[in-house]
Amino acid sequence: MALQGTLKDFSITEIIQLIGQQLKTGVLKIKRGKDLVEIHFIDGMIVHIYSNYRGKKDLIGEILVKAQLISEEQLDRVLKIQKETLKYLGEILVELQLLTKEDVLKVISTQIYETIYDLFWWEDGNFNFDLKLVESYKKIPFALSTEQVLLNILRMVDEWSEIEKKIFSPHLVFKKILGFEEKSIEGLPPQSYMKEKLTSEQEMIYNLVDGNRTVQEIIDRSLLGKFNASEILVNLLDSGLIEKAGVRTPSLIKKASMVNFKEALFYVSWGAFLVFIFALLIYFKPKFLDHFWDSKIERVNIETPSRLVHQTQLERIKNALEIYYLEKGEYPSQLGDLVSAKLLQKKDLFYRKGVSYRYELKDGKYFLRH
Repeated sequence: MALQGTLKDFSITEIIQLIGQQLKTGVLKIKRGKDLVEIHFIDGMIVHIYSNYRGKKDLIGEILVKAQLISEEQLDRVLKIQKETLKYLGEILVELQLLTKEDVLKVISTQIYETIYDLFWWEDGNFNFDLKLVESYKKIPFALSTEQVLLNILRMVDEWSEIEKKIFSPHLVFKKILGFEEKSIEGLPPQSYMKEKLTSEQEMIYNLVDGNRTVQEIIDRSLLGKFNASEILVNLLDSGLIEKAGVRTPSLIKKASMVNFKEALFYVSWGAFLVFIFALLIYFKPKFLDHFWDSKIERVNIETPSRLVHQTQLERIKNALEIYYLEKGEYPSQLGDLVSAKLLQKKDLFYRKGVSYRYELKDGKYFLRH
């Protein structure tokens, strides 16, 4: 199957869905400028993913270091072994008994979801699918259904805007509600309530909330990824188990450690040059700039273009249609079914007051316009 083109012609959802439905084995490469992502498939299942822009070291390794499951020294040692043996990083970590299979599988899943989530927002780029044999994890059985991945990704895209309203900064700090651990809730003692009402992942996130850790630190420690960890924090917040304690921005030393000084020096040099040129222009005041000195700036009211608003709303409806299709196996007979399925609100179906979007279903395909 020769499959290549641009993301303007086919969305990442359509490409992955086609490979999964055709049960193909090979490597999908998506490139945008210098950024490259590779998704490895076996019989239509996703078994591995690689990106060259999300970290200087192997992304799995960086996640594990941030989660404090391995040290920088251990990661360097494992990367050296990987270079010599060409084995997957996760398998080496398990062989050396530095991690359990469960921890590695959790990190691999997080890596796949977050990388494909990034791809979902790429508006341009080229893709190419090569039919070839793909090596999977030998000692750690792992494969993700493309249908399940896409369903979760579309849900992430659809729900993230609401989550972001409450988790508005990675530097946000939460703390446990005082008194919760001393009183009963719904007639249950605290420990029983935690076991019966919270999932194991929710309980883990709750235990990571200490009034000091930031949201980003909780995401890193949990291995659940940005979306899942943030979603659980919102659930705990809405349940009255935690509350906002403030915002802790990185220290000056930490910020400095994150700076690429070689790149920063380049921009500082250009900035200094531009300031020098500007100073010369002010000092000498050449005649061709006279009309700039005498000009006045008038205030204008700028409104968000209606075209952009409608385009965003159309994308939201299209995402809901894809989620409905993945769940039901077919597109809805009418847009109102998306409201019944709680994928959209009724107001989302209207182009403007009293005028709804036009939706037609024919031969298993839909047509959406206003």
